[in-house]
Amino acid sequence: MKEEYLKSVQTMDDIIKTSYACIGGKAYEPRDWDFYRFLFHPEGKLIRYENDMEGVLRPQFLSPDEYINGIGKWMETKRTTGFYEREIGRVEETYGNIAHVISTCESFHSLEEMEANTPYVRNVHSIQLAYHKERWWILNMYWQRVTPDFPLPEKYLGY
Repeated sequence: MKEEYLKSVQTMDDIIKTSYACIGGKAYEPRDWDFYRFLFHPEGKLIRYENDMEGVLRPQFLSPDEYINGIGKWMETKRTTGFYEREIGRVEETYGNIAHVISTCESFHSLEEMEANTPYVRNVHSIQLAYHKERWWILNMYWQRVTPDFPLPEKYLGY
C-alpha cells in the first residue's frame, strides 16, 4: 500500500476530494484504480440514479470493481473527451464514527473547461462514510444528475 493512499483517507475532506480526483483524466488516460478501490470499504457500493434501458429512472448498484470494469474501462478506452470533477458544495452530518455528506460536483470534458467554469453537468452525491481502523472509508456513494425536473437546491452549494 502506498503512503499516499493512507494520507488520502485521514479526513472526510481528503477522502471526498480524492474520490473526485481519482477518476479524472484525459481521454484514454489510465487511472489508478487500486487507489480508487482503497477509498471504499470492502462492502462499499456506488449507486447511480439514472435511466435504465427502458428509460425508467432508477438506482443502479455497482461494487467498486463493477464500476471500474464498466465505466472506468470505458473512460480509459472509449470516451473521446477527458473527464474531470470538482466539488462545489457540501453539507456534512457526523455522529461518532459515522458520517453522511451531501456533496455537489460539476463535471468537465477538459481542464480548460474547468478553468473557464463551463461544466457540462452537475451531480448531487449522497456519501456515507465510516471511521474504522484509523481511517475513513466510503460505504456508499449515491448520486443523481441535476436536471430541470430535479433542480439543485441552493443549500447544496455552500460549505
